[in-house]
Amino acid sequence: MRWDNSRKWYQEACKWIPGGVNSPVRSSRAVGASPLFVKQGHGCWIVDEDGNRYVDHVCSWGPLIAGHAHPKVVEAISQTAMRGTSYGIPTRLEVVMAQKVVEMVPSMDMVRMVNSGTEAAMSAIRLARGFTGRSKLIKFNGCYHGHSDCLLVQSGSGLATFGIPGSPGVPPELVQHTLSLPYNDLEQVQETMAREGEQVAAIIVEPVAGNMGVVAPRPGFLAGLRKSCDAYGSILIFDEVITGFRVARGGAQELYGVLPDLTCLGKIIGGGLP
Repeated sequence: MRWDNSRKWYQEACKWIPGGVNSPVRSSRAVGASPLFVKQGHGCWIVDEDGNRYVDHVCSWGPLIAGHAHPKVVEAISQTAMRGTSYGIPTRLEVVMAQKVVEMVPSMDMVRMVNSGTEAAMSAIRLARGFTGRSKLIKFNGCYHGHSDCLLVQSGSGLATFGIPGSPGVPPELVQHTLSLPYNDLEQVQETMAREGEQVAAIIVEPVAGNMGVVAPRPGFLAGLRKSCDAYGSILIFDEVITGFRVARGGAQELYGVLPDLTCLGKIIGGGLP
């Protein structure tokens, strides 16, 4: 295979886009390569700018469950776009979608729509802090909850964090209320809650830790988080941006039988579209 055109486009991108990509995970530098520049995709296949054809195991990092350019999806997008693309006021489809999500996700009673998974996590944390009147947050090493300052603590996000607590550019005082613990270590959680539980607004967790290699929870870990939150009046937040509608119809909470207080969902709902 040849990748001359992808390299050319990457060189051009580096002139106009910091690092040549709009997300660190796309750079491919960690594996000693330049990123592929994709020209088109159909079904499970993508074709790069050099005409090389690949089976797409990434599928836009998860959202493209129906594959690329599925005829029914393309038709639905086209028909909807012809009726208008943005209104800034409520539409019937918002209600229909909210009803569908509530029907599918076991813990959900209502849905608040935002622009991204990052905003969903930020909003959930703000809600938890407002409801409890507390400031501290527990997250887990290697779990990624978006590009917000208080969550870029040992998030395992490679280029974004440089593997240190708190990404460069995030002042220490912004993350002083974020406690990052080892994932799957329930004993550590229990010890921390025994010491600081009265100040902990929420525990946020990827029920399956996707950002550090798809690490499943040990038996009893999620149930233990639920029990700890109940004991201290803290809010349990499941970040199901990765697991939602994938590991089960109702997400990881359906698969493992543990219900959070708040659930974050993301690009899976729009099939990768905004």
